[in-house]
Amino acid sequence: MGRMRTNTLTLLLAALLTLSGACKSRHLRTWTPQDHDPDGGAVAAGSQPVADNDPLNAARALFAAQCASCHGNEGRGDGPMAAMFRPADLSAEALQSARSDEDLASAITRGKGRMPAFGAQLRPEAVPLLVALIRSWRH
Repeated sequence: MGRMRTNTLTLLLAALLTLSGACKSRHLRTWTPQDHDPDGGAVAAGSQPVADNDPLNAARALFAAQCASCHGNEGRGDGPMAAMFRPADLSAEALQSARSDEDLASAITRGKGRMPAFGAQLRPEAVPLLVALIRSWRH
């Protein structure tokens, strides 16, 4: 029975290798954003690109990329990693009242408790924007 299992595994491996070779085509290439946007993101003639004058939009994008996995999209401490790390609910009135802007900035740049320091990864002007975003969630 051991030999039969070995032969079956060998045949399966050979079939997978054959299929993987058949799937490799010289016509395949790496996906690029232009594949999704056929005009390559070009602005239509005569139209103007939309200007983003809301500085919190940049903070929202940064928060989504760096913080939301623990704190959740709206800072409520309900991100996918929340069960493991138990992050603070940044929108809670108790936290908002107890922490100064400087306290929040320090936690972002230097870390606090289980939260790592992000100071080396962020541009200095990003920190006040993140603090403003956190303040915008106050209940």
